[in-house]
Amino acid sequence: MRSVLSVKAILPTTELPPNVWRLLAVRTLRSFSQGYLNVVAPLYLISLGMSPAGLGLLFTTSFLLGAGLTLATGISADRIGRKPFLIAFTVLMFAWGALYASTTFLPVLLMISAIAGIDRGGGSSGGGQSGPFQPAESAILADLVPPSQRHEVFSLNSFLGAAAAAAGTAVSGLPVWFGGLHLGNLNGDRLLFACTAAIGLASLALFSGLPEPPRRKREKRQGILTKPSAQLVLRQSLASACNAVGSGMVGTMLVVWFNVRFHVGAASIGPMLTISYVLTALSFFAAAAVARRIGSVRLIVMSRLMVAAVVVAMAFAPTFLIAACLNVFRQVFSQMITPVRQSFTMGLFPTEERASVSGLTGVVRRVGAAVSPSLTGAMLSEGTLELPFFISGLLQVASAAMYFWFFSHLDDRPFPAQATESTPLSVGRIEG
Repeated sequence: MRSVLSVKAILPTTELPPNVWRLLAVRTLRSFSQGYLNVVAPLYLISLGMSPAGLGLLFTTSFLLGAGLTLATGISADRIGRKPFLIAFTVLMFAWGALYASTTFLPVLLMISAIAGIDRGGGSSGGGQSGPFQPAESAILADLVPPSQRHEVFSLNSFLGAAAAAAGTAVSGLPVWFGGLHLGNLNGDRLLFACTAAIGLASLALFSGLPEPPRRKREKRQGILTKPSAQLVLRQSLASACNAVGSGMVGTMLVVWFNVRFHVGAASIGPMLTISYVLTALSFFAAAAVARRIGSVRLIVMSRLMVAAVVVAMAFAPTFLIAACLNVFRQVFSQMITPVRQSFTMGLFPTEERASVSGLTGVVRRVGAAVSPSLTGAMLSEGTLELPFFISGLLQVASAAMYFWFFSHLDDRPFPAQATESTPLSVGRIEG
């Protein structure tokens, strides 16, 4: 069946199964909350007495815990199913919102933030695609759609996430613009935290009717991955780790950097992120079209090189307006390839390995990202505001080079969605 999804076909189509729309709806709701939490939550914690260095340490702890949960989710979801993990992390989202709305006791807030990891300061996860749930989500989404539609559906998923995140950042300034805004005992930022809890409940209702797609069971003595798949995962992981460290040097502490460098708050940072998420959403379908013309790997490499150039330029930005404009370009170039990379990766592996692959590569990205916040937080506390951007640029260049070296020989093949469901693409020239 030929896909009708394109830049001109963003609205729902009857060609997609109804259960796919359940997943897309949850992604949209989650991303909306992530949009305003990226802005509000870090500044809220600072208002309770945290320093930039302390916030960086919190983010590092959150990434490390998230790495362990991601690995466990990926491996277990291929064995016992994807749906239980989607439900479990949605419950965690509800708990985060309920605690932030009901208490200001900092140890409790830090504990739930470290575990949930949904408020990391305007980083690349603003579209809601990042988190321990991601291996289960990517695998079940790939299972529910035909191979010929996979690339477009992943692009639609990312589009809806970014568009919702844009709407979320647009409302992040409400507590500032309407200082007297309150509902009962809730006011200001805590109203938005209560909204997060409500979104968690709505997401649970959507997940309740989601079926678990059938998949081939593993043999008892079979390992996590076959040898060819393990070799591909190793290469994905090396390039992803380098990219994660580089992206985290800038993205995770972005809101704090703008606050320290230009003395601006949510009322200024929120609209900037709104614009970046809107443009990012529009870029996903363009990226899908470009990937089919020049290849997924070439597009990924080119985008990371562009990100490297932009982040270095941000270090020299003399005003908030210039830095904000550069950050919009950084966000677009960084995130436009996400559905391309996810679809490319899912298409390389059979269905019974997809969650494990996503978990293994995800844990590497999160461990890599865990290094960055503490380093950047310490640099910001010491006043070396430009150094994180220089380090980020170098690592992005290195990641692009590795991705090209490891996967360029697969770029001239048919798009991965055309691969069979039972066997991965050949590793090919495995020596690289």
